[in-house]
Amino acid sequence: MKSTLIDNCTLLLWVSLMASSFVVSEQLIPYVNPIASTALRFLLATILMMPFIGKTSIQRLNYKILFHYSVISLFLVLFFIGLFEALKTTNAMRTSVIYTLLPLISVAITYIGLKLVTPNRQIIGFLIGTLGAIWVLLAFTQENLVLVFEEWRLGDSIFLAACCCLALHVILIKKWATDVPPMLGAFYIMLLGSLILLPFLIFFGDLKNIAWQQITFWQTLLYLTVFTTITTFILQQHLLKKVGPNRLLAFTYLIPSIVVIPQAIANTSQLYSAFPGIMLTLLALYLISPKHQ
Repeated sequence: MKSTLIDNCTLLLWVSLMASSFVVSEQLIPYVNPIASTALRFLLATILMMPFIGKTSIQRLNYKILFHYSVISLFLVLFFIGLFEALKTTNAMRTSVIYTLLPLISVAITYIGLKLVTPNRQIIGFLIGTLGAIWVLLAFTQENLVLVFEEWRLGDSIFLAACCCLALHVILIKKWATDVPPMLGAFYIMLLGSLILLPFLIFFGDLKNIAWQQITFWQTLLYLTVFTTITTFILQQHLLKKVGPNRLLAFTYLIPSIVVIPQAIANTSQLYSAFPGIMLTLLALYLISPKHQ
């Protein structure tokens, strides 16, 4: 019971930091383009973590670990690149709705790749969670779901593929990285991800137009680096070993609620509209809990 409570609190901390990244990242838009901001977060995170890792840990980066974490980092980078490319031909609302499919994608991939069968009751939980998260999103945007997807766009397909890459990234950590300490695993992802992103930063980062001299740029970048990159990756490494990819990703159903509920203070009518979706989300997390594994 105590272990489950600790896991749930850690999951809640992880998803809260993840949700904050969606809000804070918007503050970087006037100062730097998305590709450069992502690459700079990875590079700065790698530099900040180096003093805590030490030469011995880096020297232990053998060919097997190097290959595994290169693939893990590649899928994460592909997610970000896919997101940026998708937004050229779709919009944030449509990608937000598609993002709610991430846990279901994880269920399908874990069954195909790891031969893990998800109990029917949990599958129902994932379906309810997807519905609840979409309900909350639509309640605060006043959009009609049919109108949102009346025309499937190229960007929608690109982002769906990007979500598959993110699910694979999480699942491969569970499959390959169980013997690596969480902080070291997070460092490997940051280091190798930085190397993969470096060419994109140089050629597509528009470095000359980054607002290097603005203090707000550095404050926002530092928050995103320390809390929504380093901290979330360390927590993610730890949680994947404890609870597995499906339950970890199930908590992403809370992201719409965490992001939009503070906005509802000024508009209670929207909160009332979103309330059924929030309740569906909580019901989904109950059905996906260890009790029903």
